[in-house]
Amino acid sequence: MAEDNLMAKEEIYKALFEQSNDAILITNGEHILEVNPKGCKLLGYDRAHLEKISLLSLFTEESLPSFQNALNATLENRSAFFETKIKRSDNSILDVEVNSLAMCDQRKTLLIIIRDITLRKESERLVQKEREILSALLEKSLCGILLIEASSHKIVDVNTIAIKTIGRSKEEIVGNICHQFICPAEVGKCPISDLGLSVDNSERKIINAQKGVIPILKSVVPVTIEDKAYFVECFIDLSERKRTEERLLQAKLEAEAASRTKSEFLTNMSHELRTPLNSIIGFSDILLEKVFGDLNGKQLKYVNNISVSGKHLLGLINDILDLSKVEAGKMELNYSEFSIGSVFDEVKSTILPLAQVKSLEMDFNMDLDIGDIQADRSRLIQILYNLVSNAVKFTPEGGKVSVYCKKSGNRAIFSVTDTGIGISSEDQKYLFEPFKQIDSGMNRQYGGTGLGLVLVKQFVDLHKGRVWFTSVQGKGSSFIFELPVNGLDEMEKPDNIFKDSATKVGISANFSG
Repeated sequence: MAEDNLMAKEEIYKALFEQSNDAILITNGEHILEVNPKGCKLLGYDRAHLEKISLLSLFTEESLPSFQNALNATLENRSAFFETKIKRSDNSILDVEVNSLAMCDQRKTLLIIIRDITLRKESERLVQKEREILSALLEKSLCGILLIEASSHKIVDVNTIAIKTIGRSKEEIVGNICHQFICPAEVGKCPISDLGLSVDNSERKIINAQKGVIPILKSVVPVTIEDKAYFVECFIDLSERKRTEERLLQAKLEAEAASRTKSEFLTNMSHELRTPLNSIIGFSDILLEKVFGDLNGKQLKYVNNISVSGKHLLGLINDILDLSKVEAGKMELNYSEFSIGSVFDEVKSTILPLAQVKSLEMDFNMDLDIGDIQADRSRLIQILYNLVSNAVKFTPEGGKVSVYCKKSGNRAIFSVTDTGIGISSEDQKYLFEPFKQIDSGMNRQYGGTGLGLVLVKQFVDLHKGRVWFTSVQGKGSSFIFELPVNGLDEMEKPDNIFKDSATKVGISANFSG
């Protein structure tokens, strides 16, 4: 009976040895005495070859010392468990888990069980790599990041930026309720979990231990980790941005105040100057009309100079007053419907005497179907007068000035072209800047303040139109502007095509007001 039991046990042990999913080696510490099929497959050798080679040859050079230590420990303590690396027949390396047992005999035989853990180790390395990447992202991020347990509102993890912003150590933050640090909300009034509000790029507040409440821009994303709900909160400290905004706002207010002061000053000065000037012009005109008797030649010349100079100065003052009104936002347009032909006639009658002095050819034309236009008539006359008078001023004797108008869709397009002196490309940038004179030598010769074109652009902009120019030095220039035909209707459409009213600049221009 005992012999039968022994044989049965041997059969069981043999079956376990042969069918085990782990490699099993029986060794004396130097050579392999027995190896199961799994061991042959794992190591890549047949049984006969394994029984001829040294046990130590299966281990890499790096792992050999630890294996020898494990063998010694096994002989002393009867067992050892460790992880190491082994070398297969094709020189590939496997991560393995080794369990060595000392068998009860006098030959100090060892039973070594080897389990392949290469896939597990690779997974662990991948997980570790992902953790390192995630950690690097968290720590290098410019945003404060917190992981919060949704049910308890406890802070689970926090990055360096968040620690700095909160002003406490990581140990003080982690494990505490987020309401103590993240937002001033009371427990039970969490805007996310309790109130169900979406927080995405929302301006909120955070409590800093030293600085008090700090404005932040934050987003909160719900996540599930191992079947547990969390919130990932990201935020950016807005303190510096808010300070910058305040400084910019203050600077804007100061600039606006300075602009208003300047405009008020110009307006007051203009009014103060116009009163005596009107008296000077009025009395000089009375003298010229010989109301008080005839004047001799010298008197007539001097009185005429007074009248011309006074009217010129009054025109400059009126330009300054108009400009100050526009800049202060006080300029209002008086819309009416009128014919463009009537405007051309009025401008022509005013300009023609100036053109005749220089023997200039004047040409006013328009398309037959141009019709009427809705605009501020007086400002349109002022626009055309400034452009045409400039053209006359800068065109040498015997030249030509042409004024033309055509209709294109819902726009009236005006052009003023001359055969004047033109202007260099270097000077064109100053054309629409107030009190900027192009080519000071040229302006001393022809006169001008630089306000005429500024007012042209401002008045065109107020009409929701646009203005541009072309010029060739020595050959002449063209100024073109367009206005909506139905001006009142266009004013009611904030999204019309001229809403930006930006000046379209071509090459250059020869005008200075």
